[in-house]
Order: sequence, then C-alpha cells, then structure tokens
Amino acid sequence: FATGRQPWPAHKCHLNAIVADTRTWEQAAATALDAHPSVQAWIKNDHLGFVVPYRKDGVRKRYLPDFIVELVSGERLLIEIKGQIGAAEIKAAAAQRWCRAVNNDGRFGRWQYHVVHQPPSLVQVLDEAMASAT
Repeated sequence: FATGRQPWPAHKCHLNAIVADTRTWEQAAATALDAHPSVQAWIKNDHLGFVVPYRKDGVRKRYLPDFIVELVSGERLLIEIKGQIGAAEIKAAAAQRWCRAVNNDGRFGRWQYHVVHQPPSLVQVLDEAMASAT
C-alpha cells in the first residue's frame, strides 16, 4: 500500500518492512520482536483487516491491536504499544474478551493480549508469555 511514512525493516515477518504509527515506540517493538528468540513470526496489524469489535457509549467501534505475534510454542499474542491511556481500558477489555472467546472455541490456537506501556517492557512480556505457554 502507498504511504508517506518511512518504512522500518522487518525480518521475522512475511513483509520486509513496517509502517509505524509512532516516531520510535513501534520501531523499537519491531526490533525487539525480530531479536527475541521466542518469537517465530510477527506482523504490524496494518491493512490486514484484523479488528476486535467493541462498543463505546453504545456505538460500535473497531480496535486494531498494533502487533500480532506467533511464539515458537505456537501461542499467539496481540500486542498494543500504548503511551497514553485514552480508550485503552475499553479496547483492552474487548481484546481480552476476544482472546477468551477464541481460546474457548479451541480451533484457532491459544491467544493472549498484552498492553506494553514502555517499549523495553516488551521483552519481559514475551518472556512471560513464552513461560506461560510451556
């Protein structure tokens, strides 16, 4: 897709670059995802059509988590890189509800949702997710 933003290189992704919505945080996350030994593959959730539906004040909304990650264990993660709270609590509740529903269905693997408030925290989230998956 066409963009005016600078692409950032990606390696453990089926695309060779991402277009970040932030100045540095999503780029730092991409670097961490590429470097982490527990990450099998990841993608920036942009132009994929993957949304988590939710309602805010009775109005239907669509939430796009920042990253979709597959661990070497097969566990999948939805990762949100969030510096400001905003509607994050409502979106997080919707994403957690989505993960529970998909996990209860059982046909699409195991999923977890995580909000990362500081880019360096992503490594800890990945370590903990891998530990809980084994």
